Amino acid sequence: MRHFFRNIIVPGAFRIPKEVTVNGSIDATISGRIDGHVKGNVKTTGKLVVSENASIRGHIYATDLVVHGKVYGDVYITNKAHISNKAYVKGDVNALVLELEEGAVVEGAIRKNVQPVHKPEPVAEPAAGETAPAAPPAPAANEEEQATSWF
Repeated sequence: MRHFFRNIIVPGAFRIPKEVTVNGSIDATISGRIDGHVKGNVKTTGKLVVSENASIRGHIYATDLVVHGKVYGDVYITNKAHISNKAYVKGDVNALVLELEEGAVVEGAIRKNVQPVHKPEPVAEPAAGETAPAAPPAPAANEEEQATSWF
Protein backbone atom coordinates (compact mmCIF):
# COMPACT_ATOMS: atom_id res chain seq x y z
CA MET A 1 0.00 0.00 0.00
CA ARG A 2 2.89 2.33 0.78
CA HIS A 3 4.26 1.96 -2.77
CA PHE A 4 0.87 2.85 -4.24
CA PHE A 5 0.85 6.29 -2.66
CA ARG A 6 4.52 6.88 -3.51
CA ASN A 7 3.79 6.47 -7.24
CA ILE A 8 0.74 8.73 -7.42
CA ILE A 9 1.21 11.79 -9.58
CA VAL A 10 -0.90 14.89 -9.11
CA PRO A 11 -3.47 15.80 -11.79
CA GLY A 12 -1.95 17.86 -14.57
CA ALA A 13 1.36 15.99 -14.47
CA PHE A 14 3.05 14.77 -17.65
CA ARG A 15 3.31 11.09 -18.56
CA ILE A 16 5.45 9.31 -21.12
CA PRO A 17 3.71 6.00 -22.00
CA LYS A 18 5.72 2.77 -22.31
CA GLU A 19 5.25 2.73 -26.10
CA VAL A 20 7.01 6.10 -26.50
CA THR A 21 10.72 6.88 -26.86
CA VAL A 22 11.83 10.49 -26.48
CA ASN A 23 15.07 11.49 -28.24
CA GLY A 24 15.95 14.77 -26.55
CA SER A 25 15.73 16.48 -23.21
CA ILE A 26 12.58 17.06 -21.18
CA ASP A 27 12.24 20.31 -19.22
CA ALA A 28 9.04 20.59 -17.16
CA THR A 29 7.70 22.75 -14.37
CA ILE A 30 5.25 20.03 -13.32
CA SER A 31 5.59 16.54 -11.87
CA GLY A 32 5.72 13.57 -14.19
CA ARG A 33 5.89 9.83 -14.72
CA ILE A 34 8.01 8.05 -17.30
CA ASP A 35 6.90 4.60 -18.40
CA GLY A 36 8.74 4.73 -21.76
CA HIS A 37 12.30 5.56 -22.73
CA VAL A 38 14.13 8.89 -22.74
CA LYS A 39 17.48 9.57 -24.43
CA GLY A 40 18.32 12.96 -22.93
CA ASN A 41 18.25 14.86 -19.67
CA VAL A 42 15.04 15.11 -17.65
CA LYS A 43 14.47 18.29 -15.60
CA THR A 44 11.42 18.99 -13.49
CA THR A 45 10.67 21.23 -10.55
CA GLY A 46 8.26 18.59 -9.22
CA LYS A 47 8.31 14.87 -8.50
CA LEU A 48 9.48 12.38 -11.11
CA VAL A 49 8.54 8.68 -11.14
CA VAL A 50 10.52 6.26 -13.32
CA SER A 51 8.47 3.06 -13.67
CA GLU A 52 9.80 -0.52 -13.82
CA ASN A 53 9.80 -0.70 -17.63
CA ALA A 54 11.26 2.78 -18.13
CA SER A 55 14.80 3.82 -18.92
CA ILE A 56 16.50 7.20 -19.00
CA ARG A 57 19.85 7.75 -20.72
CA GLY A 58 20.72 11.18 -19.37
CA HIS A 59 20.90 13.18 -16.17
CA ILE A 60 17.87 13.70 -13.92
CA TYR A 61 17.18 16.98 -12.10
CA ALA A 62 14.08 17.01 -9.87
CA THR A 63 12.71 17.95 -6.47
CA ASP A 64 11.65 14.38 -5.59
CA LEU A 65 12.39 11.12 -7.40
CA VAL A 66 11.11 7.55 -7.30
CA VAL A 67 13.04 5.03 -9.44
CA HIS A 68 11.81 1.54 -10.26
CA GLY A 69 13.43 1.31 -13.71
CA LYS A 70 16.85 2.06 -15.21
CA VAL A 71 18.78 5.32 -15.17
CA TYR A 72 22.07 5.77 -17.04
CA GLY A 73 23.28 9.16 -15.84
CA ASP A 74 23.74 11.29 -12.76
CA VAL A 75 20.80 12.14 -10.50
CA TYR A 76 20.43 15.55 -8.80
CA ILE A 77 17.52 15.74 -6.33
CA THR A 78 16.90 18.77 -4.13
CA ASN A 79 14.66 16.90 -1.67
CA LYS A 80 14.06 13.13 -1.49
CA ALA A 81 15.11 10.27 -3.75
CA HIS A 82 13.67 6.78 -3.40
CA ILE A 83 15.37 3.94 -5.27
CA SER A 84 13.40 0.71 -5.20
CA ASN A 85 14.70 -2.85 -5.08
CA LYS A 86 14.00 -3.25 -8.83
CA ALA A 87 15.94 -0.12 -9.82
CA TYR A 88 19.30 0.15 -11.58
CA VAL A 89 21.18 3.46 -11.53
CA LYS A 90 24.51 3.80 -13.34
CA GLY A 91 25.69 7.22 -12.23
CA ASP A 92 26.12 9.39 -9.17
CA VAL A 93 23.15 10.06 -6.89
CA ASN A 94 23.02 13.49 -5.22
CA ALA A 95 20.06 13.97 -2.86
CA LEU A 96 19.24 15.69 0.40
CA VAL A 97 17.37 12.57 1.61
CA LEU A 98 17.98 9.12 0.13
CA GLU A 99 15.81 6.04 0.62
CA LEU A 100 17.47 2.96 -0.86
CA GLU A 101 15.67 -0.38 -0.77
CA GLU A 102 17.60 -3.60 -0.28
CA GLY A 103 18.35 -5.06 -3.71
CA ALA A 104 18.62 -1.71 -5.50
CA VAL A 105 21.72 -1.31 -7.66
CA VAL A 106 23.62 2.00 -7.77
CA GLU A 107 26.87 2.04 -9.73
CA GLY A 108 28.25 5.42 -8.76
CA ALA A 109 28.85 7.74 -5.84
CA ILE A 110 26.13 8.61 -3.36
CA ARG A 111 26.32 12.13 -1.98
CA LYS A 112 24.22 14.21 0.32
CA ASN A 113 23.18 17.30 -1.63
CA VAL A 114 24.48 19.91 0.80
CA GLN A 115 26.57 22.76 -0.60
CA PRO A 116 29.41 23.86 1.67
CA VAL A 117 29.28 27.48 2.76
CA HIS A 118 32.47 29.43 2.05
CA LYS A 119 33.03 32.61 4.05
CA PRO A 120 35.21 35.19 2.32
CA GLU A 121 38.30 36.11 4.27
CA PRO A 122 38.58 39.78 5.23
CA VAL A 123 41.13 41.71 3.19
CA ALA A 124 43.27 44.29 5.02
CA GLU A 125 43.50 47.67 3.32
CA PRO A 126 47.09 48.86 2.68
CA ALA A 127 48.24 51.94 4.59
CA ALA A 128 48.72 55.20 2.68
CA GLY A 129 51.76 54.98 0.40
CA GLU A 130 52.02 51.18 0.67
CA THR A 131 51.29 48.77 -2.11
CA ALA A 132 49.09 45.78 -1.52
CA PRO A 133 51.06 42.54 -1.19
CA ALA A 134 50.46 39.99 -3.92
CA ALA A 135 47.81 37.50 -2.91
CA PRO A 136 49.03 33.93 -2.60
CA PRO A 137 47.58 31.62 -5.24
CA ALA A 138 44.34 29.98 -4.15
CA PRO A 139 44.70 26.26 -3.47
CA ALA A 140 43.03 24.06 -6.05
CA ALA A 141 39.67 22.92 -4.73
CA ASN A 142 39.49 19.18 -4.55
CA GLU A 143 35.98 18.10 -5.54
CA GLU A 144 36.06 15.05 -3.29
CA GLU A 145 36.91 17.15 -0.23
CA GLN A 146 33.95 19.48 -0.83
CA ALA A 147 31.33 16.81 -1.43
CA THR A 148 29.44 15.49 1.56
CA SER A 149 29.18 11.72 1.36
CA TRP A 150 26.51 9.49 2.83
CA PHE A 151 29.20 7.01 3.89
